[in-house]
Amino acid sequence: MNWKALEQALFEAARQVLQTLLDEEGSPLYAAAFHASYREEEAVLALPSFAANSLQALSEDYPDEEDESFSSVKWNPADWRWDWEICAGEPFTRLDEELQAHANRLGPRQWQAAEQRFLVTVSRAARALGRHFAQHPGVTPGFVVIFHDFAGYMALAKRSMTRQQFEDNFPVELAIENTRREVAALPLAEQVAYYVSRLHCLDGISGEDAERWLIANGRPAQAALIEQLNGHKAPTAAARILGLAGMADEPVIQALRRQAIESCEQPTRNWCIKALGYLEDFDWLMQQAPDVAVAGICANFDGFRWRGVQPPVLNYTPVERLLDQRPELRAAVEEALEEVYGQIDTTTADGNPGYR
Repeated sequence: MNWKALEQALFEAARQVLQTLLDEEGSPLYAAAFHASYREEEAVLALPSFAANSLQALSEDYPDEEDESFSSVKWNPADWRWDWEICAGEPFTRLDEELQAHANRLGPRQWQAAEQRFLVTVSRAARALGRHFAQHPGVTPGFVVIFHDFAGYMALAKRSMTRQQFEDNFPVELAIENTRREVAALPLAEQVAYYVSRLHCLDGISGEDAERWLIANGRPAQAALIEQLNGHKAPTAAARILGLAGMADEPVIQALRRQAIESCEQPTRNWCIKALGYLEDFDWLMQQAPDVAVAGICANFDGFRWRGVQPPVLNYTPVERLLDQRPELRAAVEEALEEVYGQIDTTTADGNPGYR
């Protein structure tokens, strides 16, 4: 795959449409973005569209919008006034064929590696484009060009801007950064309490952010997470974290077993069962109802397991044990594994001679 050719083609196509807009539009542009790059593992890496917006257009199109965070319409190219399909025709037809062939030739790891290189390539084109137009009279002083993607969030957008541009354009995200820094300076127990308190938040440091921190720092958070599992009205996050943090301690196992059976909420039961599978509580799972046994024994093959503090080693022995003891569950096991088949990436690094 000729990544440099793709970068140059994206830069030139975007430069042309942006220059045309700047020649025609009177209101200064504050941002432009590559966006709408649909990606599906082992299927497609779609080339991006390109969009731009001005503060005047933003105020006219969304007069009541006050949010300036990265998730707002101000930074969502799909909501901007100008949007172009820049990757139609040559040289993109040829480059797209090369990209799909390169990404999909050797399984999930090859696709993931190609995706990462693709993100770097588009981000480089965005950064070069931002530098090219930085002094143009038709853009604002803080003008940026980013690669926007909801899956990548701010980290991806930051690849194509300077630190000063980030601080000038994203006060909400800058405040989050500062909060993280302040929390990191606290005693560990206070850090745990803070991140547990953020588990169900959408703004600022979000529940997803808190989950990542708690998975990485699970042991000091164990007691607080068990308390959440037993008493919070929405305990699914706590169950998921306990499983992915890899803490197979007796208090954790007992709490998960209890909620897997007794919880009134199906999502909570489901995540407790998965967590027990992640923690390899196979003897107990083998003895449970068919749906519980199958879901727990097959949990280590699902996509969430890869978010754990320790990467999984694919071990089929528990599945074989389940089928030996309860052969009537074969169809259910096959269905469960079929659902996650595309997420199973088997290489010599994933097992040892005892695993297959």
